[in-house]
Order: sequence, then C-alpha cells, then structure tokens
Amino acid sequence: MTVSLVSSLSYNFNVTTTTEGAGDDYDVEDDVDIPPWVHGVGGVGMSVLILLAVVGNVLVIISYFRDKQLQTVHNLYILNLAIADLFLGAISMIFYADFTLRSWNWVFGRVFCKIWCVNDYSMCLMSVLLILLLSLDRVILLRNGAEYIAKETKKVAMVKISIAWVVVFGIYGPCVVFWDIAKGYSVIEDGNCDAEFFDDMHFSAISTVCELVIPCITLCVLNILVFLAIRKRLKIFDKGNKAKVVPINEPKDLKTEISNISTEVEKSFQESSHTKQKIPGSAKENKETHAKHTSDRKDIKAAKFLAVLVAAFLLTWAPYTIANFVSSQCDDCINTHLYEFFTWLLWAKSSINPFLYASQSKRFKDNFYMLLPFLKFCTKKE
Repeated sequence: MTVSLVSSLSYNFNVTTTTEGAGDDYDVEDDVDIPPWVHGVGGVGMSVLILLAVVGNVLVIISYFRDKQLQTVHNLYILNLAIADLFLGAISMIFYADFTLRSWNWVFGRVFCKIWCVNDYSMCLMSVLLILLLSLDRVILLRNGAEYIAKETKKVAMVKISIAWVVVFGIYGPCVVFWDIAKGYSVIEDGNCDAEFFDDMHFSAISTVCELVIPCITLCVLNILVFLAIRKRLKIFDKGNKAKVVPINEPKDLKTEISNISTEVEKSFQESSHTKQKIPGSAKENKETHAKHTSDRKDIKAAKFLAVLVAAFLLTWAPYTIANFVSSQCDDCINTHLYEFFTWLLWAKSSINPFLYASQSKRFKDNFYMLLPFLKFCTKKE
C-alpha cells in the first residue's frame, strides 16, 4: 500500500571493507549487482499479478451489469470491491512495478505521486470497509430471514457504500495532499514517491489500529454471529422435521394388516383410473421442507465463501500492516526486500478475489466462460 522503505532500497549495494597493513588504512569498495534473471522473474511475477487483477475484476464488473440474476444486494458489495481492486491493479500495481523496475526511481512527478498515494491508501481502506459490509450483510440476512428483502434494499446498500467511499477519500485525500503543506516541508526525496506521513509514529499506530486491529476483531465477531445464526436455523429445521414424524405402531394381527394394505392399494389404483390424482398435503409439506433445506444450503455456502474471503483478506493484509507499523518505529527492524514482498502480497488480494467469486458462484463462473471462452480449456470440467 505504501512505499515507506523504498528510499533505502537499491538493486545495487556497496560492500565496504577496511584493512590495516604496514601502517596504512584503506577502503575497498565493491559493487555487487543482483543478477539480471532476478529482474526478469520479478517483472514476470508483477506482470502476472497485474494482469489477473485488471482482467479478473473487469470480468466481475461486466458480469454484474450484463446478468440481472447477479444484481443482488450482496453482489452490489462484490461489485464495489471489484472496482476498488481494479483501481489497485490498474494504478497502484502498474506504476509501482515501473518504480521498482527502475531501481526505485519515480519519474512521474510529485503531483502524480500524490494522486497515486491517494488512490493506493483509499482503495486499500475501501477493501477493508467492503469486507466488513459483506460480513454485516450476511449477519442481517440470517437474523432477519424473510424481512431481509424488505429492509436491506439496493438503496440501503448504496447509502452504506457511498458513505464508505466518502470516508476513505475524506481521510486519505487531505492527509496525502496537505500533510507537507501543513508541516511546511517535505520528507520525500526527489525520485522517490510516498505519503508524507509514512514515518509518523502516531499516524502509523492509529492507522494500524483502525485498519487491522478493529477490522480483524469485528470480522471475527461478525463471522461468529454468522456461524451461530446458521447453526440456530439448522437446529430449528431439524426439530421441525422430527415433530412431523408420525410413529408407526406394529400391527397386532399381521395377516389383517397385510389384507388392509392390499385393499388400500387396490382402491388407489381404481381411483387413479377414473380421476386425476391430487397432490397430498404431505407432498406440499415435503416441497416446503426441500425449499427450506435448499435455502439453508445456500446460506451455508455463502457463509463459507465469506469465511474464505475474510481469511484471504487477513492473510494478505496483516503482514504488510504490521511491517509498516514496525518500520515506522524502527528503520532497520524490517528487511527491505521482505517489506517489498509484503507490499505485493497485499496487492495480490486484488488478483485473487475475482477467482474466489467465480469458484463460489456458478453465475459468475458462467459469465466468465461466456466473456472469455478459452477459460473453459484452463479449468477442469465439472
């Protein structure tokens, strides 16, 4: 998300050795270069992540607008998450890749650097808020049941999403643009690009709490509530089924019972030959039970998908956020190349998310295949 250690990075580094002899001190300075193949592998890896992030999220956005069955409240949050991920892939990742391959030299000017930082910080925070809204949406659905459709309309969802967009730009827009103006000087060197507050201990501490600690605790609580709500519904469903079971008493006279059964069967055949059989009341109940069971299975699948999405978010987000906080307190505590790895791990979430949607939603998967038919040859047939 940020580039707070890039000023200390370089593909070339110096090894200085001091040797004493014959009363003379002299320095031997050698330049050690990273092999060209490392540049190649790094470039290919970054290109793949960028391609997956851009193409994958464009597919999600197009699928949402072309398929009316995908235009649900839940998928409205997915749509906005895809938009945020697309901005990360198309702006943050592309220009940072160029910055990295130029040996951490920013050539796009200070103004565009601020635009880049606003986009990067804001879209990452937007991803956090949308994951929270997705989790909250599942909790409301499971707790309200049929009332969910009436209460959680698209207008309500759009209000929540709009507030989230205003919040992220309202926080990071002024901070990125006016921080150096308010302080009266800039801490960013020429040829580097980062937010002016990257080394501010208090800002880093607050952002870590607001963007990692609080969301992490909230997500855990929301997903526990989702689990408990599903468990409660399944228990009610099981009790309802047990209540409908009619005990069958053993016949006192087996011969008489068999005779009665035969008579009933014969009677039913006679009736069916003259009149159309009507659906018994129990069949209607079975149909309702099946529908309820299908609904529960969908809820369980949605809950599992949400758990996977949250897990992917935490695994890609936490390492960078922790490393960023530590580096703001101690310049030499985090290896610079490890920090770069955590940065790209954070962005990798934008490349993974579209395929998580497709793996959990047949509608998204079918639209992906329709838009890019060659994907069928890259996946196993079900």
